[in-house]
Amino acid sequence: MYLSKLLLRDFGKFHNKEISLKSGLNVICGDRDAGKTTIRDFITGMFFGIHRRDGFGAGLSEYDRRKPENRSNYSGSIYLRDEDKTYLVDRSFLSGAKKTSLMEVKSGREVRLANPETLTGTVLTTDRNTYRDTQCISGEKTQSAKELARELSNLYQTGSPNLDIERAISYLEAEKKKHVPKPMVRRLESIDRRLEEFESVDADLEKLEQERRQLSEDFIIEAEKRKRVARRMVENEDGTVSYEKDEELDKKIDRITRQDTSYGAMEEDEEDDCPKLTDRLGVIIAAGILVIAAIAVIVYLLPFDSAIRHLFIIFTALFVVLTIVDGLRIKGYFDSDDGDDTPSEEEFKKVLKELETEKEKEEELEFDMTFAKEFQEKKAALAERENQLLEKRNERERLKAEFNSVFKKKSELEDELTAIGLAASRLRAASEKIQKETAEGLFPNISEFLPILTANAWNGLVFDETGSLLVTGKEGTKLLSDLDDAQVAKVTLAVRLAVAKYFARNEAVPLVLDDAASCTNAEDYVALARALMKLRREQIILLTSDRMMRDCLMAAGMELNYAEI
Repeated sequence: MYLSKLLLRDFGKFHNKEISLKSGLNVICGDRDAGKTTIRDFITGMFFGIHRRDGFGAGLSEYDRRKPENRSNYSGSIYLRDEDKTYLVDRSFLSGAKKTSLMEVKSGREVRLANPETLTGTVLTTDRNTYRDTQCISGEKTQSAKELARELSNLYQTGSPNLDIERAISYLEAEKKKHVPKPMVRRLESIDRRLEEFESVDADLEKLEQERRQLSEDFIIEAEKRKRVARRMVENEDGTVSYEKDEELDKKIDRITRQDTSYGAMEEDEEDDCPKLTDRLGVIIAAGILVIAAIAVIVYLLPFDSAIRHLFIIFTALFVVLTIVDGLRIKGYFDSDDGDDTPSEEEFKKVLKELETEKEKEEELEFDMTFAKEFQEKKAALAERENQLLEKRNERERLKAEFNSVFKKKSELEDELTAIGLAASRLRAASEKIQKETAEGLFPNISEFLPILTANAWNGLVFDETGSLLVTGKEGTKLLSDLDDAQVAKVTLAVRLAVAKYFARNEAVPLVLDDAASCTNAEDYVALARALMKLRREQIILLTSDRMMRDCLMAAGMELNYAEI
């Protein structure tokens, strides 16, 4: 896989900048700040997209660093050759209008991306971080021996130069300590002990309700008892007053009721000045005679015998007379004035006064209510107990809710502890597997490149018991930190080329070196050429400000494609 053309339409300082590339070695030369690193970021951006933010404390993000100034466009294209297919990748990086298209040039058909942000999963298997960490070698920052040892240790244990398994496991262990649920266990035990104090609350409330009902029943019974005693006391001390059935008093009440009815009838008579015809005796008799005459006429018209007619008329007349007499009796025509027991107004007022007096005596002497105070005090005590029990029940419900909440949190912490333990266990297992793979693949690669770049001065790297990096060679074993900067830079480049070769074993993506090689003499250029040829990569893009690099590499037997920016 290699890139055949870069078109930086609007990217960083470039506008419509086209760079043609070929398979094999490509040397792109430019002065300091000419945009070599921008080209490296453009390649990775076209493959994997550009992140809007790099994280807290990262400073200006790559998106902001490469966004063109004073232009509304932010885009580019590349031609990618993979085996016998050529693809055109076109991207717009502008936030809010991001777009990525992948088209197969020969057929002109657009290929659907597995992920709209990256080519990984469609034409690449390498992810962004792996590519940036292993296939983009930069010399922007000179590494110390300690930094190189840490990166190589991370690669050995995790397969990534930026992932420190010891720090990761230490972090997990610290988190595990933070998530220990012992305080919650103690709190649950405390709540459980307090809940035991409230176990009988419901039973106590039910018992109290029974006591209240019993108290009410006792009160009613006691009241009835005392009422009967009070009545007997009145009869013994004063025989003139009795609360038993009093016939005389009943008669007085009946007379008052009738008088009230009579007064009502009188008021109706006063309102009606003209009496009804049916209340007049003459009208009643005339109506009776008329009925008898009508019946006689009907009987004589019908073909009855004479005797039957006479009997019929006689019985009809008798029935009418009895009806009239009964009606007169009902209306009181036969009542005697002497027998009228309707009381006069004075007698009516007297009876009312007697009833009122009797009522007052009954209220005063009905029964002794002194015992009610005792019942009231008992009732108040029950109410106070009930309030206390209700408060206990509310406290119990609050404790139950807190218990459930703490138990849920404890369960979550236990789940997190399990997950943390599982994560640490899997990290260790994965690290053991990676260590075996890197020991078999990575370190032999280092031993290939190290003698070439150091002129056979050193041929291997090992770690001591403290984790420091040692170099081994003709001069014996020596701490990497004891070498001079030039030697450390060569060892660093050898490690990085070995890492690039190791991680490209599954997919040969373009390798980018950004001012990563510092050559001071012809031997250095020859050593670099030999190291690059040993990579056996389909495409290497060497970005350099060393204008002698092209001629020296070509003199060392390297075929290359050259471009200037």
